This record gives sequence, structure tokens and C-alpha cells, in this order.
Amino acid sequence: MTLLNRIVGLYLVAVVVAFGQPGIAQEPSADSSKTDAQTQIDGNMSSEEILALLDSIDPYLPNENVSGEIDIFGSTSMDVLAHGWATEFKKFHSDSTVVISAEGSETVIDRMTKNQSSIGMLSRPVSNEDLAKLKTAGLKHPVAIQVAREPLGVFVNKSNPLEVINYEQLVSLFCAEDPAAQVNWTAVGIGGELAEKPIHIIGRDDQSGTRHFIETYLFHLNKMRPAKSELSSNAEVIQAVAKDTQAIAISDYKFNNKSVRRLKLREKSVVIEGNEHEILLGHYPITRPLTLVFDLEAKGNQAKANREFVRYTLSQSGQANTILAGFFPFDPPTLRGELSKLEIQKDQK
Repeated sequence: MTLLNRIVGLYLVAVVVAFGQPGIAQEPSADSSKTDAQTQIDGNMSSEEILALLDSIDPYLPNENVSGEIDIFGSTSMDVLAHGWATEFKKFHSDSTVVISAEGSETVIDRMTKNQSSIGMLSRPVSNEDLAKLKTAGLKHPVAIQVAREPLGVFVNKSNPLEVINYEQLVSLFCAEDPAAQVNWTAVGIGGELAEKPIHIIGRDDQSGTRHFIETYLFHLNKMRPAKSELSSNAEVIQAVAKDTQAIAISDYKFNNKSVRRLKLREKSVVIEGNEHEILLGHYPITRPLTLVFDLEAKGNQAKANREFVRYTLSQSGQANTILAGFFPFDPPTLRGELSKLEIQKDQK
């Protein structure tokens, strides 16, 4: 468990959640935090910095008590995060029930045209075309709220000697004018017995927001080489890389094990390690937003519950859940900007 997870776990234990009351962070004792607060290892954040970050985020103050069922579906990457949010949200709204189904980001837009009173989870940006499709289907004011961010890592088998890769090399491995053309590991300077062996791309299936993000936003719709395997979760992707010495994959940063290596990234002459500081400061180049989509101007109790749930995700407690799930929070100004999108309905009343 990383320092980030340990400290947020302690932080949530120290949050007082009374019946219908907002959480109030308590100061950790000097004895419990002194060592971590004075130490930064491998570019990761000290406990002092993490607690300062969380304290800078606005606490959750419910606008109103809500009840009933909140239906959330979509991204498999966000499944654990959604369950964490649901557990904590219920402490504020005990009569609410959050129902979560993770079937993939690319199921969301079509499903929301049929189930318009729900919340969609997408592990990618939401385009204007996505929102226009929802509006055409009858949603009054579909809105996309970015609630967290996630770095993606480039992974190879542990036996692969490659340690650093730049964007041009990534493109040469994953993209080609002739997708059927074979590329070997020598293309990125690998020698030895691996040099003349073909790369094996391990990817996600076509319902995946990870795949959509990689194809659309990382490789800008260039023709992609076919994957050797297309899997339904990022955990399965990493397991496949661990078993295949010729494999390479782009997957969730947090899915790592002793049988794979997450490559460092090179931008010009700068090598980016991918530590917590670099990610939180926006210096890590392969980072995507995690997004919730719903109808801001829908009416009724379920619509009120949806709005209140999304408000919670942007709060201090919601962002602490984000870190515990292995993702990264946005900075407070960005969170307040996303929160302001939810006030449109209030202003128009």
C-alpha cells in the first residue's frame, strides 16, 4: 500500500460522519505523522502534503436530504471507485440506495438514451457529439462532470530490458499505415534474443473507455495494429503481460505486479518517472479524466439524488475515496469549476 493510500485511510477514519452531517477532518497526532511528513521517497508525497491537499478541498455540505435509488453504470475502471462513493454517500443519505453496474464506458451513451434518469461513468473525456446524441434522445441538459483523473502506464514483461520509451516509439509499436505489418522489438533498440521477436500488443475490448481514450486521444485515430488479445478488464491485461515476454500494453497506472515493468516516459531530454508529484502537478503526459454524465435538468426525486451524488464526488470526502481507489484528485480550482456546472439548475429556478 502506498503512502498516499495509507494516509487517506487514516484521514477517513478521522472524519466525523454524524447523521446527515458533513465530515470534519481532524488533525493527525504528531506522533502518528511525524516520520512520514518529513520524508518523501521516490518523488511520492509526504503525509503532510497529502493532508494539506485534502484540507484544501471543500467538504461535502448536503444541499438537501435525498432518498431512493441512484442508478450508475459504465466504466469497469471506475467500479471500485463508485462503490467507495456509494458507501460514504449513504452515511449522509441513509434512505438512498446506489445501484452500480460496470459494463464498459462505451455502453454508456446508448444506454442513457434508454435509461435517461441514470448516471453514466466514462473513463475518458465526453465529446460534444456524445452530449448532442443524448440531447437528441430526449435528455434536457446532459452534462459531463470530470470527477477524478487517472494516469495510464506503458507495461512490458519484467524480463524485457526496455526501461524508457518516448511518444514516437510508442507510435511505432502501436500504430502503422499497414496494421498487418509486423514490428519487432529491435524497433525500440532492444537487442539479444528478444530483438527479432514480434511485439504482442495486449489491449482492451471495444466496450472499454481505456481503449477509446488510447485510440482517440493518445494516438489521434491513427491506424492501430491488431492486438494479440482483447480483454475485458485492465487487471486481465496486466496478467497477460506478466505471462508473455513479448507483450506490451497501455493500462491503468495502478495495476502493477512483480512480473511486469511500468516504463518511464521520455519527453525530449526529460525522463518522467511517473511518481505522485509528477501526476498531481500535471507533468505526467498519459493522464485521462474520469467522468460522470447525467441530465442536469431532469425532474423528480431521483434527479435530485443524482445531482446530490455527483456533488458528493467533488467534495473532500469524495476525493479522498478517489485516492483510496487508486486514482488522483483534481486541484481545488478545477473541482470548484466542475461543481459550478451543477448550479445551473439552481440559478434557473
